[in-house]
Amino acid sequence: MVLLKVFPKRFFRSFLAILCLLSMGPLIADEADFPLPPSLEPAVNFWIKVYTDADTESGFLHDSVNLDVIYAKLPRDSALIDKQRTQIVRDLQVLATGKRTSLTDAQQHILELWGTGVTNERLRLAAEDVRWQLGQSDRYQEGLYRSGAYLPHIRAVARSLGMPEELASLPHVESSFHPGAMSQVAASGMFQFMRETAQRFMRVDPLVDERLDPYKSAYGAMKLLKENYEDLGNWPLALTAYNHGTGGMMRAVKASGTKDIGEIVENYKGPRFGFASRNFYAQFLAARYVETNAEKFYGPVARLSAPQFNEFEMTGFVDAAVVAKTLGLSVDALKQDNPALLGQVWNGSKRIPKGYIVKINRDKFQGDLASTINTIAASDFHTAQVQDQNHIVRNGDSLSTIARQYKTSVAELVAINQLRNRNAIRVGQKLILPQQNGTVPTLIVNSSEPVAATPSQGNRYTIARGDTLSSISNRFKVPTRTLMALNNLSNKSILQPGQKLLLKAEQSQPVAVKTIATELQQSVQAPVGSVPAIQNAEEQPMAVASMVSSMNPADYAVTAEGMIEVLPEETLGHYADWLRVDSKELYSLNSLRSENAVRVGSKLKLDFTRVDRERFQTRRQQFHSNLQSQYFAAWRISETTNYRIKQSDSLAGLARSNDIPMWLFRQYNPGVDISRIQVGQTIVIPKVERLTN
Repeated sequence: MVLLKVFPKRFFRSFLAILCLLSMGPLIADEADFPLPPSLEPAVNFWIKVYTDADTESGFLHDSVNLDVIYAKLPRDSALIDKQRTQIVRDLQVLATGKRTSLTDAQQHILELWGTGVTNERLRLAAEDVRWQLGQSDRYQEGLYRSGAYLPHIRAVARSLGMPEELASLPHVESSFHPGAMSQVAASGMFQFMRETAQRFMRVDPLVDERLDPYKSAYGAMKLLKENYEDLGNWPLALTAYNHGTGGMMRAVKASGTKDIGEIVENYKGPRFGFASRNFYAQFLAARYVETNAEKFYGPVARLSAPQFNEFEMTGFVDAAVVAKTLGLSVDALKQDNPALLGQVWNGSKRIPKGYIVKINRDKFQGDLASTINTIAASDFHTAQVQDQNHIVRNGDSLSTIARQYKTSVAELVAINQLRNRNAIRVGQKLILPQQNGTVPTLIVNSSEPVAATPSQGNRYTIARGDTLSSISNRFKVPTRTLMALNNLSNKSILQPGQKLLLKAEQSQPVAVKTIATELQQSVQAPVGSVPAIQNAEEQPMAVASMVSSMNPADYAVTAEGMIEVLPEETLGHYADWLRVDSKELYSLNSLRSENAVRVGSKLKLDFTRVDRERFQTRRQQFHSNLQSQYFAAWRISETTNYRIKQSDSLAGLARSNDIPMWLFRQYNPGVDISRIQVGQTIVIPKVERLTN
């Protein structure tokens, strides 16, 4: 184990001062705007180490409260990390008994880190606060390289709004200046906007997501920070609110009786004011400092040059392929300059929207953009968008949201699709949409009304209204997956009256029944490359998420009493956000004392006075759908394996060591009670591989 001793505070001040002199510049440009309280110096020191001393194949075991205390620097090996963490916890527990003699070398070192005056109670608490932090030096240097393309623009936006230019460094903390970054909680783009927040400042819909445009999202980020500043009164609070929310920081100010970020971080114990929120401002200061002194840490640093664009506002709806051909560019080149346009535009199923401002890098096209675009034939300019023939239901969809999206009514969707009621839709189901010419396409079987069964003819069965793949499977004793493989069905809800189904293989027809793992594997094998590659693969993760969701055992229902079952990745803070209530109300309503009391599988009562149940369920399902799509943007499932539970196993440990989230584990083990696993019990573990970036 490699042990580290961190700098004491007096040395830290000298260390920063020396580096400031060497760089011929201060730690931050304006200490009045971005002060460094003494209580935050250990945190800034810690994040400087994270950004410069360890790459993403290593990291630190440290105390999550006192960032002066770094126990060890280790390689990124989950077994080694768990082993060392366990030993550190044991040593802290020994020291917490008051033992100060006959110590091991490791125990003596830990005691020196905490100082001879540390109390037994503080050591006891420290045993609960041992945390792992992954290094970031390689990721930070990649961000430095990318930042050259965007910093001039972001600084200009900040200046135009009367804000400090130093705020342009925010993407170092959020995404390492990666325009296509996507988080596990569905935040997207260089500035990591959640969908609902982004929609206040930019366009986010099924065709356009301006979170993915680093230039347009910069305006949104700076406007949000300006609002935060106007509400809270200083930049440290405004920056922290970018992570914690303006309402959350207002509560912190009120509870602490101060607007001093140092005092708030040190003393405020709000239920959602966790490690990330407490450290957000310190991370920003550290990232700014490393950026200013990059050569001192890394040597010569290369940066991209800022591109120059020509722009043209589309006066009609035009196919992307037509625009690309007119400009003499490939569709991929056009896509690279316009990342906010989503998959349907690039695969040709939708047109570039009217009014959208197309950007073209001047290095790719030196001509007169407007004149060239105007050479497009009038017949290629359309007055309307391509109309959808159908809609595949995804997590978070309701008939109301689908009706609004396609400018129709719930009643019309119910009638065309022969639904029993407005709630009779399910993930993966194909809904037929009303067409402008009034025609009704072939109906999909959704009704469960009893209809006389059409007899099978030899190996084939003719679909009758009311049939489902499950009912046919039960009737003829043929597994559902076999039916899907025989008939090349991609989704078990897509059946049509009169359709012929093979019930068993013809003599010359081999049957290859896909497993869930191989279906998922084939779905995510999309081309992956540089920054734009995340958008290239956008459709695949959503399809994979829908596939996984179709076998999802999660219960999203709200009971008549307003109760729900807690699902993986959910927190009380999520419920408070979705319900637009203060988390304290949920604590009181459920007689909870801490966030730790909210466990997966437990029951919670919710308050629906501000948000109705349908809207809550929509937000909840969308959250999980986004989690799944983001996960499959980075990982593929290669196989599954059966595993027998051992004495020392925990599901959390198994999930962590196999790089799988708990929701994915549950979907492969729908009958397993995750709170009561037993030694010898067999579970299924999906094996995953990270997609190449």
